[in-house]
This record gives sequence, structure tokens and C-alpha cells, in this order.
Amino acid sequence: MRKHLFALIFSIVVLNFTSSLSEGAFFRPDIRPGYGVTKQAWLSDYFAPLRGTNMDAPVFILDSGKPGITGLAIGGTHPRELAGYTAATILVENVTMARGRLVVIPYANSSAFSIRDQESRIPRFHPIESRSGTRLLPYGDRRTDIRDQGVPDPTEYTHPSGQVIKDGRESRNLNRVYPGRPDGTPTEQLAHAIIELIRAEKVDFSVDFHEANTPEYYINKKGEIEKGGRLAYMLVCNPKGVDVGATAVLEMSEETGISMKLEQSDAAFRGLSHLEIGNATDCVSFLTESPNPGQDMWRENPDVMNDIKYSLEHRVALNLSIFRIIADSFALFHEIEFEMERYPAFSDIIGKGVGAFLN
Repeated sequence: MRKHLFALIFSIVVLNFTSSLSEGAFFRPDIRPGYGVTKQAWLSDYFAPLRGTNMDAPVFILDSGKPGITGLAIGGTHPRELAGYTAATILVENVTMARGRLVVIPYANSSAFSIRDQESRIPRFHPIESRSGTRLLPYGDRRTDIRDQGVPDPTEYTHPSGQVIKDGRESRNLNRVYPGRPDGTPTEQLAHAIIELIRAEKVDFSVDFHEANTPEYYINKKGEIEKGGRLAYMLVCNPKGVDVGATAVLEMSEETGISMKLEQSDAAFRGLSHLEIGNATDCVSFLTESPNPGQDMWRENPDVMNDIKYSLEHRVALNLSIFRIIADSFALFHEIEFEMERYPAFSDIIGKGVGAFLN
């Protein structure tokens, strides 16, 4: 009886909360910093025009006070890719630094978090049991809310390089507009702010957490068997980081049993973080892709939390493991120290669940 009563009360609370958060509402994430956070900032501290807008996002700095590498973890570039921002949140809420510094942007595109995924019927919020009780993981859209962008989508988007993207909606995709423009659209200004942060904090390496459709075979509308996306289990490296990436992929396979594919940034595709961050700054930039069943358009009712093969635990553990391995590999190649403590291992996430590492 008490269990059913709790479920009813929780359902009412969630309903009231989600109803009060209308589409396009001003979004600020639920992040509960751990003991390792030594400073909280905002992207607007690096580019003032974002201040007070739905494009601003919190930044967390974990500084050991001892010399070493500065690493950056970026989550929430695409808010429907929830394993990425969840992994970044776990970094903020658990890790302490023994050497070097860690900078984390868990929810990079706040505006895209403020609206539901425009391409699916996946629920807006997903409850998870944390150390302190039930928390809600938001499921947003791939692009900035057009109301925050402030202008209609163009027919085509012209990147700062001059390259033209045929789908004008991609002008609101943070991962198509790097390195951004200080006088551009709000999405371009957001990318510019992240570049300014990287320069100001002298970031040595960055990892942008993403998710893609799964590599499963399925039957398409023509009744033919088709294989899912190729991006899942991918590590993409700026050309400056291929040696680090190759070492990381080998170590990832040995340590976790997950075989990740390695790909170098293609200069023909402009605007992506793994290419543009590394080209615009001294930072060596990487991007990871974990398999999210919510992006399989052929699934009728995808489960983005508890899918048997692609659970949130599996995807978060993957992201956290590859980030740590990249950090270790980068430190090894550059002979500079970077040491994280209280870092959840792959087996910890799989065995205990994601909620065990959320405050």
C-alpha cells in the first residue's frame, strides 16, 4: 500500500513539475557539485552577451592546485543524448583532482534542453534514484529553441568557413557552428563562448560526449534488412590527437571489452567540435559516440533508460571510461601529469547503476 501511495505521490509531483515547465521555459539544470569542485563559473564569464539568456550554461572547475594538464568534458551539446550529460554530471558530483585541472560543461546547450525532442515521442523527463532520492533526467532536442535563436531558419546555413549546409535548421545545431561568431546567431555565440573558455583556461584536451543510433539490424519500410548507424562506438579525433586516440581505443578494448572505432576529423565537414576546437585553439579535441536506442527511428517505443543491450549504465560507463583513458593517454604522450580520484570505474557504473553516483 505504501509503495503504491509513494508511486502516486511521485507521479503527481512529476506531473506538476513538468507541467509548470512549459516549452521554451528558461532552463537551468539540476547539478549538485561534489567536494572536488573548486570554482563554479558560467559561459557568460567568457563571453558576456550570453548572460541572462537561455544560452548561458554553468561551468565547473576542479583544480588540484598542483601543476598538470587541463582537461575539458562537454555534455549536453545535444540534449536528447542523455548519457553524455549524465556522464559529465557524474564527473562534477564525484571526482576530485590530485594533479592538474578538470573543466566540465555538463549542459552545453541550455536552450535545447528547454524543449522536447522534436523528432520523437520520448518522454520529456526520466526519473532515476540517486543518493538523495528521485531525480529527473531531462530529454531535450538536438537544436536550440528557435525562439531563443530569434530568427527563422534559413533555407541553407552558411558556416563561418563559407561551407553551405543544405538543411537550414542546422544553424541551430551547436555541433555544426563551431568555432562560432561573436556577432553571430545565439547558437554561434554559444560556440564562440566555449572556444573563449578553452583559450582562457588553457585547456589541453577536450572530449565532447555524444550519442548516435544503435548499430542493430532492422527491417526498413521496404521490408529490407538494413544495418543501423555507423557512428555508435566511435571516437573521432582532431588530426593533432590521432596518436592519443589510437592508444585510447586499444586500451578501451583491453579494459572494458568494448571495441571502439577510430576516425580522424574530416576537414570536408565543417562546424563539428572535434575538428574546429582543435583547429581554432591549442586544445586537442575528441568526440565520442555511444549507442542510444532513442535515436533508432525504426523502434516504436525505445527505452532510453533500461534497454537490455544499450542501457543508460552501459552508455554512461562507456563515456566515463573513454574520457579517463584519453586523459591517461594524453598525459603519457605529453609527459605531463593528470590524476583524478574518486573516479567511477566501468564495473562500478554497471554494477551499482548510474544513480549511485548522482548526489
